[in-house]
Amino acid sequence: MAHPERLGKYEIRGALGKGAMGIVYRGFDPHIERDVAIKTIRKDLVEPELAAQYMARFRNEAKAAGRLHHPNIVGVYEYGEDDAVTFIAMEYVEGTGLREYLNRRTSFDFAQLVALMSQLLDALDFAHNHGVVHRDIKPSNLIVTSTGMLKVADFGVARVDTSNLTTAGMVIGTPSYMSPEQCRGLEADSRSDLFSTGVVLYELLTGEKPFRGSVESVAYKICHEEPEPPSRLSTLKMPAAVDQLVATALAKAPASRFPSARVFHDALRDVAQMSVEVDNGLGTTMVSIGTLMLQKPAPTWDDETLRTAEHELARALGPMARLMVRRAAEQTSDRAELCSILSDSIVDPETRRRFVDAFGHAGSGGRTGGTSVSGAHVTGSSRSGPARTGASGSLSGALHTTGTGTQGALLDPAFVDQITVRLAVYLGPIAKIVTKKAASGARTRTEFVKRVAENLGTQERAAFLREVGYGD
Repeated sequence: MAHPERLGKYEIRGALGKGAMGIVYRGFDPHIERDVAIKTIRKDLVEPELAAQYMARFRNEAKAAGRLHHPNIVGVYEYGEDDAVTFIAMEYVEGTGLREYLNRRTSFDFAQLVALMSQLLDALDFAHNHGVVHRDIKPSNLIVTSTGMLKVADFGVARVDTSNLTTAGMVIGTPSYMSPEQCRGLEADSRSDLFSTGVVLYELLTGEKPFRGSVESVAYKICHEEPEPPSRLSTLKMPAAVDQLVATALAKAPASRFPSARVFHDALRDVAQMSVEVDNGLGTTMVSIGTLMLQKPAPTWDDETLRTAEHELARALGPMARLMVRRAAEQTSDRAELCSILSDSIVDPETRRRFVDAFGHAGSGGRTGGTSVSGAHVTGSSRSGPARTGASGSLSGALHTTGTGTQGALLDPAFVDQITVRLAVYLGPIAKIVTKKAASGARTRTEFVKRVAENLGTQERAAFLREVGYGD
């Protein structure tokens, strides 16, 4: 079936995915010049007796997410209908589903898990405080961008305040991630989301779901059995208190769990501040993850720089720009890193280039340590296309300027860092883990690149090797 040329005011640029009831398109809003994702349901594919339920769920997704403007929640812009389809226009996010990382058996370190879970809990805290319970938190509904930002998607079964979309006795959710009350068809409040979050945390820690088996077996275990403590299954270096943290999140009775996402987040922060034993290359030492990750002093930025960033980012992202700039400014005191974080959210290359140029002409900014924006690696978001940079030109050009044209040269840290930037386009935040592992067993750049490329699929591998100058 041919794709439509337009849906409402949106130009259709291609398909992103296909489901049983419709297609998710990549679209373009010509009025404010931004890319969008358009989720559709074809009316002719919905069984007549189920049509009302499906359409109600679809409208509910728009209603739920549409009232939530938060950097860790996929934004919804518009709900619309025509004769053939019902559609939702939403934020276009370049990233990888957390489910895909888990399917690849990706190993996150504990610090990365804390960062991801903190963002999820921030998003849930915001949603719950605005009267929205997601009710289907699971890895496939969590998207991780190449900068490590987590986005919560798919509010299709959310409960909005006193919505009567579902009633007691209806089972809503995904079996392995459902709370005991959901399994029993009882009313699910915000603490049900926290149970599901605990399941996600358990799976990230161990690589296994806490409750496994057939649908019936999983439901029974969720309601009646305690999972094995994650420390017994995980190879991660993590504080012993993690077991109790997970146990509280997975408590059978809602009253025994964390009372709110904010309290869960605070408990996670407390655990992250505890020391763990790590290998620093010279032996083992005790390191506080909280000291490294969560206790950084707030960066200082001049107002002119942030105003310029907000103004230019708003051209691409609209009113969300101010919140995104403030959040990014809290993460770093380095101008190049701030530029990279913000520009990665801009899909259009020309718009991204204008943003980088404007940012480069802003005031002196925060404590940069001499780092200029023109030297920043501003990676593109396409997982199959080439990475892009700002004023410094292509990443391949940056590699060649450091002498990487000699493929048999000995491996050096600068080359590892540059390959990590390129690899992040394909693998997102796990690129650093992959390159670190590859570097530990490689002597030359050629050997290192070969080891890194083994982590990519056939087509992506070929594109990656060409981009870094090691292809045919």
